[in-house]
This record gives sequence, structure tokens and C-alpha cells, in this order.
Amino acid sequence: MKRIVLSLALLFALPLFADVKTLVDEGVALYDAGKFDEAIAKFKAALGEDPSSDLAAYELALTYQAKGDAAPCRATLEPRVRTKNPYLAKMYGILGNCYDMGGDPKRAIATYRKGLKIDGEDTQLLYNLALTLTTQGEYDEARKLLKKELTIRPAHSSGHYLLGRVLEAQNFRTAATLSFLRFLSLEPAGERAKDAATRALALLGAGIEVKDEKNINITIDPKPRTEEGDFKTVEFMMAIAGAAQTTEINENKSEFEKKRGHVSSTLKMIVEAQKPQRDYTSQQVIPFFRALYDKQLIDTYAGVALLSLSIPGSDEWRTANDASIQAYLQFVAGLK
Repeated sequence: MKRIVLSLALLFALPLFADVKTLVDEGVALYDAGKFDEAIAKFKAALGEDPSSDLAAYELALTYQAKGDAAPCRATLEPRVRTKNPYLAKMYGILGNCYDMGGDPKRAIATYRKGLKIDGEDTQLLYNLALTLTTQGEYDEARKLLKKELTIRPAHSSGHYLLGRVLEAQNFRTAATLSFLRFLSLEPAGERAKDAATRALALLGAGIEVKDEKNINITIDPKPRTEEGDFKTVEFMMAIAGAAQTTEINENKSEFEKKRGHVSSTLKMIVEAQKPQRDYTSQQVIPFFRALYDKQLIDTYAGVALLSLSIPGSDEWRTANDASIQAYLQFVAGLK
């Protein structure tokens, strides 16, 4: 008789957990639609049915984070991270975000580190820890984390953008330039694209002083940092390429064509001349541009990368090169 009662109890329990899964699925759909308050109601209902549901708790905290509600996010996850569960590493990631959002970056950093002890290759944990470390000026560790994250997730545009900023701040000129240019292959439009393109052009033009067509001074750092690769020869070529855009042969070109030519010629020189090295840029970034070079798409890429700046002459170039732009976009989409 007891055996029959137990079977009936299990039978009656099944709809409960099925309802929880349905509620969570409905909440996720609402979250994806941007209906955060309605999603929260679904996740709370799921937890009402099954308070032990770590998935419902995780999704609830994720939604609070998306809304910018740090306090309820922390309240949801702090009890959960005290015990093991299948979502523990990701919970530490969300909890760290909510600490950071609430103005406690040191606690956020400690929380991200706990998550990485569970899963050292969680790309979101790697990126978020690097991002928070950057705000605290901890560039060396942030750089290391970003390189690891981007090796695992090479098409993460935000990672390339942040790494470019870190490398720029630490005076790794070539590596920073190439990180910004790689970012622009993934996100060629928008405010971040404008910023990245502006920074890349400034780095490319560093050390070039044009007095007139026949008087161009080029200043090269004789002892550049080499922890991120030895690019002394490349930086000299970058300066030569920039100076070449001011010569008589280019005087009738639009401003856009000159800058596009600087980017294009620099990338071609790097692909053709840079010797194999073991640094991150040589191993992970330059091969991307080598693939474009092999398909004769460097010139088109250079134009697309600068379109967000609306430099005089860009509209004319876009109109004249629509077919090659579409070919480039199709090819680069396959590389992501």
C-alpha cells in the first residue's frame, strides 16, 4: 500500500516541476522581448512553486541586472552562491556585475575571481573582471584576461575595443592600433566605432609632423615596449605610410582616400613584413588581416572601417565601391 501511495505522490509532483519549467521558459521569452517586469513576475512565480529552483533564481537575478536593480539582484543570489549548484559560476558573474553596478568594484572583483575558480574559461567572467580591473587602473591583469577571453571568443567586439583601450593606455602602439582595427571589422558603425576609428588614426599618425610637402618629420620611439610583440619595424613603416599620404602624388585625393590609404598600406606592410612571433597580436589578430589580404579585401576593409567618421569623400567612395563592400561584408561574416 505504501508503494502505491509513493507512486501517486510522485505522479502529483510532476505537474509542479513541469509548471516551473513552463514559467521559467515564459519568463525568458519576456526577458528577450525586453519586458523585464513581466519576466520578473514569471520567475518569482516559478520560485513560489519551487523555491529550490536555481535556474529560476539565476534568471530572476539576470533580469534585475538588466533593469539596473542591484539590491534585489544581490538579495536573490547571495544565498544561492553559498551552496553548489549547476549555475554557480554564472551566478558569481551576475552577482559581481550587481556589486559593480551598486558601486562596490572591490567586492565585484573578488566575486568574479570566485567564479573563475569554478570555470577559468568563462568568457563573460573573464571580460567582466577585466572591465572592472580597468576602471581601477589594473591594466596588466586586465590585458592578460582580455587576451585569454578573445582567444576563446575572437568575435567579441567589446573585448577587442576594451583591449585596444588598455593597450593604448600602456603605450603598446601597434598592438593597440590592430585591436581597434579588429574591433572595427566586427562593429563598423555607432559611437564606439567612431571612437575606435579616431583612436586608430591617431595611433597611426603618431610621430608624423608635416611642415610642408618636402618637410616631413618622423619621430620613432627608439625603445618601445615589447611585451606585446616587437613591432619597431612595423611602427617605422606605419610612419612612412602616413607620410606618403601627404606627397604630391596623393594631393588630389579626398581626405577619406588619404586616411583609407594610410590604414590599407599599413596593414599590407604588416602582413607582408612582420615575422612570426609568439605574442597575442601576432598569433590572434594579424592572421585575420592576412585572410583579408589573401582575398584582396584589405583596401575595402580600410574604407568600411572609417565610414563611421563621415570624412569628406566617404560617401563618394561608398557609392563607387558598393559591390566590393558587399563582397567584403559577406566574406568577413564567415570569418567570425
